[in-house]
Amino acid sequence: MDAPGGSVQAERRTATRPVALIVSGALAISWMLLAVLDLRENDGAAPIIAMFGIPAIASALVIQIVMTRLGKRKRVPMPVAWLMLVVLPVGTLLGFGVAMLRDPDYFIGDESPWMLIWVPIFIGVGVMLGALVWFFFVFPLVSLVKAIGLIMRGEARPAAAIMPLVLLALGVVCIVGGLSISSGEVGRSAEAQIIAAFFGIPGTYEVIWGPGLWIVRGIIAAIVLLFAVPAVRHRARAAVATQRTGTEDL
Repeated sequence: MDAPGGSVQAERRTATRPVALIVSGALAISWMLLAVLDLRENDGAAPIIAMFGIPAIASALVIQIVMTRLGKRKRVPMPVAWLMLVVLPVGTLLGFGVAMLRDPDYFIGDESPWMLIWVPIFIGVGVMLGALVWFFFVFPLVSLVKAIGLIMRGEARPAAAIMPLVLLALGVVCIVGGLSISSGEVGRSAEAQIIAAFFGIPGTYEVIWGPGLWIVRGIIAAIVLLFAVPAVRHRARAAVATQRTGTEDL
């Protein structure tokens, strides 16, 4: 029989190990992008992915692990927080240090070196973006897999898969929509231009990827129909039932 302290340590290792693997893999990919690839190629895609994309994805996966443990009423060990909030951003920042040594002109150029202060800030933003990636992609994907399993076992109705699919569709709309148009505005003006682009109304926006805009329109139309058709059908049935009741009373 294991001692209480031994079982606690084993539980802590079980919770920490997958997070450590995720963070280590994310840092390995980030360092590869920053230390091997051309930093200027494809409009600086490698630094942007290492700064925002990799931390956001790693953070989203860690959030899913944390939420799963909380759902099972299990404690989250402190090393998990350290790995996500300290090791991940600091390790990514060290990778950018290597990249700056490789090509200092790319990061500084004609600007003041004080501009480098934005690098750790943007890395922190990338880690925090993991919450959005988790909500729109990781969480619905996990929920969809669970729903499909329940449906196949006959423990849930097919409608259980609707909300995960809707969340995934909204996430795809945000990504594809952002890649499809450039509003050229900020704030409410940008919102107006996005709406104008969706409906094909002339404006100051620029269509970067036409097929992507049609994908967004199709997804939004499908979501609207998904909820509108059952609502209209329900009201029609209610109206018919009310009419029959009134006829019988007469």
